[in-house]
Amino acid sequence: MTAGHTRAATEGTFQETTAPTIRWGHPGQGADLADALGTRIDNDEHLGAALRVLVALAGKAVDGAASCGVTVTISDRTFTAVYSDARTLIVDTDQYEAGDGPCLHAARTGEVVRVDAIGAEKRWPEFAESARSENIHSFLAAPLYGANTRFGALNLYGEAPSAFTDDDIETATALTGALAGALGDYERFDRVRAEASGLRFTLEHRAPIEQAKGILMATHRIDADAAFEMLVDMSQKTNKKLRDLATQFVEDCSSNAL
Repeated sequence: MTAGHTRAATEGTFQETTAPTIRWGHPGQGADLADALGTRIDNDEHLGAALRVLVALAGKAVDGAASCGVTVTISDRTFTAVYSDARTLIVDTDQYEAGDGPCLHAARTGEVVRVDAIGAEKRWPEFAESARSENIHSFLAAPLYGANTRFGALNLYGEAPSAFTDDDIETATALTGALAGALGDYERFDRVRAEASGLRFTLEHRAPIEQAKGILMATHRIDADAAFEMLVDMSQKTNKKLRDLATQFVEDCSSNAL
């Protein structure tokens, strides 16, 4: 999905999940996070729900975060699994196309990245320029990991030049650390990689569907549910599997945009 296809769809694409109340800085903070994200993730639905709560909590707790999402890397393919708005998808996609940036660095190295526009321009000039066009000038990325798996990164994007503080880093790492504790029991990741099934398979194959939805939302000024219904209707009329139709649809739109 290109930035042009999704830019007009920025409004109304929030994947709505209510952020639970966390007593930040209170002795009960850890327990609150465990209740919100789960203490053990043992199926695909639990993980998907936990990632949505993670993004909702980050958006609520970090004042400088104008947009946020989760980057996932599967079989050398990187994409955005959960996001707060279409701008997240635009900035993430530009980062993936550039091949490097704060969230990719955090995911690959396991290091927290906090950088403003000037620092980003020095390290990732191509990406920083495209992010600036979306009014994003600050970046905070915290790695997501399990006991034996480097999973991706939580990405926070800010509009202010220096949007993120040391306290925000503590908040982001508290969130990812709490999720890591639950992911430690999710040993299916390794089996899913070998079997091409379960969550990894689902997320990887969902990417073209999410891209096609974004294009339809931008083109027709509709919400995510209506865009999905359009894809289902197209799938039924053409007798094609939903993923295959979405992949072809995105390829056709990309070709027409050239």
